[in-house]
Amino acid sequence: MQQIDKRLSQAFPPNSKNNSSYIAEIHSVLANVKIDDIGFKDIKFRTVQTKRDIAQLKLLQKEWFPINYTEQFYTAVLNGYVSSLLAEIEIKFPSGRKEKYIIGVMVYQSRQSKSKYQQNLNWKQWFCSLFQQKNALYIMTIGVINEFRGRGIAEYMIDQLKQRVLDSNKTLIYIYLDMVVYNEVAARFYQKNGFNRVGIKKNHYSIEDQQFDAYVYVWQPQ
Repeated sequence: MQQIDKRLSQAFPPNSKNNSSYIAEIHSVLANVKIDDIGFKDIKFRTVQTKRDIAQLKLLQKEWFPINYTEQFYTAVLNGYVSSLLAEIEIKFPSGRKEKYIIGVMVYQSRQSKSKYQQNLNWKQWFCSLFQQKNALYIMTIGVINEFRGRGIAEYMIDQLKQRVLDSNKTLIYIYLDMVVYNEVAARFYQKNGFNRVGIKKNHYSIEDQQFDAYVYVWQPQ
């Protein structure tokens, strides 16, 4: 008999028992809201700015990822040492009180580019890349709550990064990320959005007392 997959996030290992319950407040709030009445126009995008943002982000990332992020990571996000883009909605309660809740977040940073990840270079471009310092945007984390998956939120955030690369006058060369090999849902998402798998990092992740490889995915302007 086939075992039922109870994972809330495909980033957790298959048959994981550590990802079957929501912990962020947004889910209980949405249980009393007509989600279909919330359109894309009602979603606001901004950077992480407050300690309340960080408190929400910590709980969401525990739902999304099987990796524990340090306080230094969250301090860097709050202080802008690494970049962020969040999606939020405003909920109006029967009492008239209004509250904003995060439904999606991307955290990323600029890193030195690596020629081995650059695609479609002719010999001259490759040679020049050895001597000219260029950067790339590295996606550290990206996630959207399950209730709002399939609404274009993650695609919108990715498109914002693509536009940054296109507007950078070639100081930014590509976007890249590492992804655990068993996450087929994420793989399909990145491939659909123009990313190509260009490498593998052996035993890159230690998750639930197991070692897992990571695929490297890259998007580069044509």
